Amino acid sequence: MRRSTLTLSLALAAALPALSSAAEPEATAEVTATATADVTAVVEISEDEALEDDILIAIDLPIVVAEARDAGVEDQELEAVITTAAESGLAVDTTVQLLEAEAEATTSRGKRGGLSAFVRMELAAGTSPQEIAEKISDRKDELKDMTPEEHEALEARIEQLREANAARRKALHAKRAELRAEGKELKLLAKEAHDARKAILIARKDELEQDRHAHADAKRAHRGKSAEAHAARDERREAHDDAKEAREELKAADTPEERREAKKELKGARKELKAADKEVREVRQERREAKEHKKAHKGHGGHDDTKAGGKKG
Repeated sequence: MRRSTLTLSLALAAALPALSSAAEPEATAEVTATATADVTAVVEISEDEALEDDILIAIDLPIVVAEARDAGVEDQELEAVITTAAESGLAVDTTVQLLEAEAEATTSRGKRGGLSAFVRMELAAGTSPQEIAEKISDRKDELKDMTPEEHEALEARIEQLREANAARRKALHAKRAELRAEGKELKLLAKEAHDARKAILIARKDELEQDRHAHADAKRAHRGKSAEAHAARDERREAHDDAKEAREELKAADTPEERREAKKELKGARKELKAADKEVREVRQERREAKEHKKAHKGHGGHDDTKAGGKKG
């Protein structure tokens, strides 16, 4: 439950900026939007809404993705849903809600395909994200094929949603900056859920570390030095992501106790990153030595052949 695959990690990295603080206009009573054909919107943001910070939900998104994968949701479906959420400007809390609903449905009904297509079509039809999450468990495994015209209309609707949500996000950030300048404090959303996930990860830290190292050992045992180098770089990338996440945790901490715990986590993450850097250097050195040994052995073998040939002559 530590990390997603590399492809999914890249999708998450690309999507997070678009997902954060991007609640949907049609699902929020305090927001009024007037959209013309070119999606020019006038958006009003309430003070309470502007002060709601979803950074903890964004931090937890990779964990929610991992939990969905553990429940049986395919990587390609997860990647596609995250991409759809980013393209249409869905808020990160809505994305989490959709993934949790699919994970629950997969646990009870087994693996199914077509989640991203279902979400995309429902969004285009004007269904609110809350209603989509409620309908996920009853969705059909197979969806009818769309005509080119239907597909074009769907993509146009997704683009409209993206532009409307982008306008709303811009208004929200402006309102938040104004309130922060007045000394207003942000309110962290989903803190209880975040703390609960964090407690589980802390409790399973040793187990997860053992699993990660066992996985890395297994890969090294069955692959050559070149693959080892790739695995080492992947581990270093994961360690770097962990350090970044720990820094975000520290930034989001709002009590002395949380700051102490966050600093402890950051210290551990930096230690892991240092160890990963060392492993990359060692593997590179081993590759160089292996190449030199192979080259020297080949040259030595050629010399022996020449001597043997001389004796025979």
